Formats: sequence, structure tokens, C-alpha cells
Amino acid sequence: MESLEVHDMYKMNGTKLRDLRKKRGLSLCRLSELTGISKSYLSIIERELHKNPSLEVLDKLATFFQVDVEYLVKGDRSEKIHSIEEPIKIIIKLEIELPHNRNNLQKLKQITELIEGFTEGS
Repeated sequence: MESLEVHDMYKMNGTKLRDLRKKRGLSLCRLSELTGISKSYLSIIERELHKNPSLEVLDKLATFFQVDVEYLVKGDRSEKIHSIEEPIKIIIKLEIELPHNRNNLQKLKQITELIEGFTEGS
């Protein structure tokens, strides 16, 4: 019986996943879009109908929520969700192609000022 308890202690904790998702204000559908994991599978994991997702799924979820895989599988549900309080950094890649003329140079200057405004707030 003791080995069963140790084994169960390292199964996926669906409640933690649901808490992380809700703290970010995400629906199952949106989390599915962002991680590439099907909505139905995420629901099954959250409801703890399947507690042994692949390492690939665990890694995708841990990376997305910026937590360790161990956090998702530990049995202690009373742990504080610490990563939610950290700021979320977003990288935006922008490529603009404009023909060289005076009007487009003005547009490019406006775009540059907009981008500088975002970076100043960081």
C-alpha cells in the first residue's frame, strides 16, 4: 500500500492546472489554442480522469505557465501558485516592408515611436 501512495503523489494534479488556467483568465478552448493540446484532453486532465499525461504534454503546460513540471505533478494542493504574480513577458516580432518615399518614412517614424513607447514601459 505504501508504494501506491508514493506513486499517486507524482500523478498530474488537475486542480493545479485548472487553478493556473483560471488565474490567467483562460478558457479551455484558449489554452488549447495556445498550447496545441486538445480542449477535450485538457478537460480530462483537469477533471483528473487521466493523471498520467506524456512528458511532452507536461512540458508544454509547464513551459506555458512558467512553472516546473514537478509543480504540476506534486500531490500537495495547498502550494502557493507563485509564478502568476510574476510579470508575463511577450515578444513581438514585427516585419514591415515599405517602398522608399517620403510618406512611408513618416509612417515608419510613427511605428518606431510606438514601439519605443512599449519598450519604455518595460
